[in-house]
Amino acid sequence: MGKKGKGKGNKLAKMSEEERARYLQMRADMEEETRRRKMQLIAMYMKNKLKREDAFCRLNMAKINQEWRSILRQVKIQDLRREILDVAQFFEQALKRKDQVIQRLIGDINSTEDMYANLQQSHMENIDHIIGIHRSRIEFFWRIYEDDKQAVLREYKQDAAIYKELQAEKQQQLECVFYQLEETADRTIKDNHEDYLDRVEDLKSGMQLKLEKITSRGEGKLEALWQEYQSVLADYGKHIEGFYSEYVDLKQRDEESAQQISQQSYEIEHLIDQLCNLRLLAEEQQIKQQAQLHQRQNIKQELTDRLRELRSYVEKEVEEQHRLFKEMTVESYEAIQTLKAHLSKVETLSQLSRICSKMETQREKLFQLPQLSKEIIEIRELQTPGEEDSHLSNDPLKEEVAALPQMETFWRRVNNVSVDVACLKQQKRNLEAENAKLKAELQDYLIDLNIANGSNSHIHDYLSRRPKSMSVDRVTQLRLQPKQVKSAVAGGRRPAPRPIGAHVPSCEAGISNLIRSRNLVRGKPQLAKLRA
Repeated sequence: MGKKGKGKGNKLAKMSEEERARYLQMRADMEEETRRRKMQLIAMYMKNKLKREDAFCRLNMAKINQEWRSILRQVKIQDLRREILDVAQFFEQALKRKDQVIQRLIGDINSTEDMYANLQQSHMENIDHIIGIHRSRIEFFWRIYEDDKQAVLREYKQDAAIYKELQAEKQQQLECVFYQLEETADRTIKDNHEDYLDRVEDLKSGMQLKLEKITSRGEGKLEALWQEYQSVLADYGKHIEGFYSEYVDLKQRDEESAQQISQQSYEIEHLIDQLCNLRLLAEEQQIKQQAQLHQRQNIKQELTDRLRELRSYVEKEVEEQHRLFKEMTVESYEAIQTLKAHLSKVETLSQLSRICSKMETQREKLFQLPQLSKEIIEIRELQTPGEEDSHLSNDPLKEEVAALPQMETFWRRVNNVSVDVACLKQQKRNLEAENAKLKAELQDYLIDLNIANGSNSHIHDYLSRRPKSMSVDRVTQLRLQPKQVKSAVAGGRRPAPRPIGAHVPSCEAGISNLIRSRNLVRGKPQLAKLRA
């Protein structure tokens, strides 16, 4: 131990202050890492221990439950067996009682059947006796009925013969009476007819006499009236002879006036028809004029509305034009300002391009020379020096064509710069990835070196008591030169892979899933098999 401490003291004495501080810091970090790993291993051991205890607890609980259930099953089986025996005995006793009851009921049924047969026999005999009595009574009453019927029939025949004799006598008497009545009726009718004829003759003769008297008196009166009529007619003719000429004249005038009246009435009717037609025409014209007036009023209203709409539309258009003019003014001002800003940016870019062109190499300058197209070459060949001076300010196409080579050079430079930036970004990402990889390798190497140089004898007993799945093998010390590590890191090469049979460090043994799974399988507790 003293020799080891002396070696450490000599080693520290040989180091500078900065190296000593770095070495002590590294030792402190290694001790801290060792303590952390110890705590991690203890926590992992306790966790595995708890898991195993929990597994054994569950297994023991399962066994206890199984045994307890088997005991309960046996107790239940014994109870069921005793219950089955009790039920069997009770069933046998009940069966015996049922058989006794059945036998007793069968005997009762046989005795009742005998009693029923005796009662039925006596009942049938009584019914036969009653039927015989009733049959004899029916025969007795039948004989009495037949005797009475024969007596009634004999009496009926005797009465019928008597009634027939009486009917014949009465019918003969009625025939005699009818004949006598018929004779008297004929005689009475003849007498009445003769009286009627005599009366008719008397009435006819009386009526003829009265008619002759009436006609003679009427003829005298008629003759007197006719003579009076003739005299009156003669007097009337004499009286109207003076008025007849006036009558004829008035009649002619009347006919003429009637003719005029008819003609005038025809003319009046014709005029009335014309007046009606004129009224209809006037009404139609009035309706047409009203319709035209209404239509013209509608047209006037529509034109007024249209004029109002046009005025409003014109006002809106004027306002819109004013607004657009204002917007155009503002936008033109903004466009001018934007173009000025673009122009300033272009000037800045041109200045930057000129500054960058000073820093370009000869190869880049040769690479960025513009390649003129055939059209530009033809335009330049056809164009004369005098025409260039005269039309340079007038032809915008030629101005644009003349500016194309400069723009091609500019965009070529922009593209080259973009490609350089992308390459630098890719190189930066590659370097960052390589840096992260080197950091990880360096950290693994330092961890291995720390574990190799540290003393783990104080946890040997703790490791020996841990389960086999968490066992950590002793790692042999790796003797690597710092220069070799530095050259490996600087060269960007990965450390050589370990051979298959090589020793694995403890940190990798605890982290590797392959070793942990193999050790876990090897140290896995075997569960007890349960018997069915």
